[in-house]
Amino acid sequence: MSRADERTAARLLADALDGAEPADADLAATARVLREAAAAARLDIPAAETERALERARSLPGVTRRPRRRIGVAAAGLAAVVALAAAILLALPFASGPVDVEVQARALAALGGHDAILSVVEVVRPGPGESFPASVRNGWIDAAGGRQRWTQSTTGGTVVAETMVDHGRVTRYDPLRHTAVVAASCAALGSGCADAVDPIAFYRRALAAAGPLRTHERTVDGRRVYQVRLPAQRLGASRIVQVATIDAKTLLPVRIAWRELRPGAPAHTFAVIVVRQIARENAAQISPGLLDLALPRGTRITQLAAPGVPVRLLSSRPISLGAARALTPRPWWLGRSYRGNPIGPITLLRYTGGTAVRISYGPTTLWTYGRVIPPSLLASRIPGKTIPVVGGVGRFYMTIGGLLIGERTVATGTVAVEAPANASTYAALGRARPIP
Repeated sequence: MSRADERTAARLLADALDGAEPADADLAATARVLREAAAAARLDIPAAETERALERARSLPGVTRRPRRRIGVAAAGLAAVVALAAAILLALPFASGPVDVEVQARALAALGGHDAILSVVEVVRPGPGESFPASVRNGWIDAAGGRQRWTQSTTGGTVVAETMVDHGRVTRYDPLRHTAVVAASCAALGSGCADAVDPIAFYRRALAAAGPLRTHERTVDGRRVYQVRLPAQRLGASRIVQVATIDAKTLLPVRIAWRELRPGAPAHTFAVIVVRQIARENAAQISPGLLDLALPRGTRITQLAAPGVPVRLLSSRPISLGAARALTPRPWWLGRSYRGNPIGPITLLRYTGGTAVRISYGPTTLWTYGRVIPPSLLASRIPGKTIPVVGGVGRFYMTIGGLLIGERTVATGTVAVEAPANASTYAALGRARPIP
């Protein structure tokens, strides 16, 4: 059978699988067997849940369709067609046709929509050859807001670390040493992102961002599961991948293995996460403080810029309102006056790893900054409270000098207010807006 005839026969088989009635009886029987095998493996789910995954599949480079021709298929040709069809099914990005797309879409849907908050309990165990002790994580993950907070304890219940990730900025508190590290990104931490970002948050983002993933169905300890390998994340010379085991009934992850891939070395599993519980909560119904980390009074704080070096002030200079308006991203303000105080000096401060803009209105000062927090706002925090404000959630802290600091996360970074009274700080944080 020539290559041209093989390609034509394969197209005829594809037509038959799509529902067309082939003229050849043998080809019709083959198509019927393949359709029945596919039907036995399908999972019934609403079309809307898989449409996003299917769109990613449709965007993959395809094969140009050619005009269809009908030819007779001999017995030998039919065997070649079946072998060719099997090879195509094994070579495609899907291990078993649409089932993989459905599993991927349903696994993502099982974690809830963008308005869901995930409550997670997981056990972290060392991989083969690793010696760190097992620990327990209790965490909250905001899928839409880019925030997550988790507490890590020994199996005996002693808290050893509390971590907050807020749009890439990482705060890690060590209660045993009474110290904290605030990093502009997880790249600034010696252990990198693999230790700073919760595996479930990583898993969710990877499912949403990846194209069609190869899924393997198997039975482990009498439980039907799917296994999927999520795309690698680079960490220096290494790459970190997740191998997730997903319960076939709930479509929630039950086990996640972190593997390190180094050039010229075999893959190494350095940690295994056993997921004990994943619960979905509505963001509007939880306390805002659940996704905040207030450091205890007297905590020694070290702030690191992205390269891992300490944050320090490099320069400070006054700028005009027009110059502030031209900055990208544009800083926030309280208008040309606030509570009878006209807009005062506007200062551009450049720190190791980032910049900040400070605008004064008499006793009230408004800050706009990115992932690097101005040291004067960070150095002397006394825990306060988290309160909803217009357009978001405000986190409030008291300084040792008696000033109240209120901050809120915005799309371009953080806006913070320094004021001498609670009411004025709360009001200013709700009124602040980008310079028009």
